[in-house]
Amino acid sequence: MKMKWMLFLAVLASLLVGCAGVTATPESSSGEQPTQAPPLMSGVQQIGGVVLGGGDQTPEGLMDGPRTFLYQVRLESGEEINLTYTAMPPSPVGKKSPVRLTFFEGTINPGNYIVARGTYDADGKTLTVASEGDFIETMAKKP
Repeated sequence: MKMKWMLFLAVLASLLVGCAGVTATPESSSGEQPTQAPPLMSGVQQIGGVVLGGGDQTPEGLMDGPRTFLYQVRLESGEEINLTYTAMPPSPVGKKSPVRLTFFEGTINPGNYIVARGTYDADGKTLTVASEGDFIETMAKKP
């Protein structure tokens, strides 16, 4: 129970930090674009953007084991990051993955719009989707 509260507080803190100082700036009459959002900070983050490429990074010859995937994503801010997750094979004891994966047409394809929640490492510019409550969802275009 204590762990759930700590996770909740961490998520709440990252949301508050992420929202601090963010203001909507309408497009000016001179045609200038609004200012860009600040870069992502390390910690639990939810992102949205377009898949640029990537795929299965598992070494050949490994069968019936975990498969590691890495994708490049351009966020709505224009920043490019990596997104990684590990798909586990079905468990004989029926244990479910802590991660929810929902893919448009059954796979992640370049050009798909992607929404994901995971732990972001700002130094490596990588969002890792691996913890309870994390998810990846793709769709044909931005909703």
